[in-house]
Amino acid sequence: MLIMQWLKGGSGYTEDAAIAALRQSYPNLVDHQRCGRDAIVWRGQQQELDYVEAERGWEIARAAIASGLYKTLILDELNPTVDLELLPEEPIMQALLRKPRDTEIIITGRCKNLPAYFDLASVHSEMICHKHYAEKGVDLKRGVDF
Repeated sequence: MLIMQWLKGGSGYTEDAAIAALRQSYPNLVDHQRCGRDAIVWRGQQQELDYVEAERGWEIARAAIASGLYKTLILDELNPTVDLELLPEEPIMQALLRKPRDTEIIITGRCKNLPAYFDLASVHSEMICHKHYAEKGVDLKRGVDF
């Protein structure tokens, strides 16, 4: 399994403990890659490094999909990466159309605009936030919100 994470640099994320536990129980099961700077990327405030890191992550994911070496790939926060226009949709659509038949790809993350590759998904679920303290100016918390 490959877990590829976008928009996440640094460490201290809640999923780090889960990945470490999986690796301890199943040492050869999980490969993990992370790309992004150690900051939240806000719409309209994208920096050049955000584009570079998004593309670096996509190249890793694209090669992993095409290789057929992984039966499951989790592309964490790919949706908001596309929604923030850090990556184009077309290469993702092409990779999904060409993926090996026995490879499952899980794409996560909220987005304002549904990407065209959603039509290629076998499963599409959405998590909707109805209320969040950040909307009232409360600081986001490391390990909880990012």
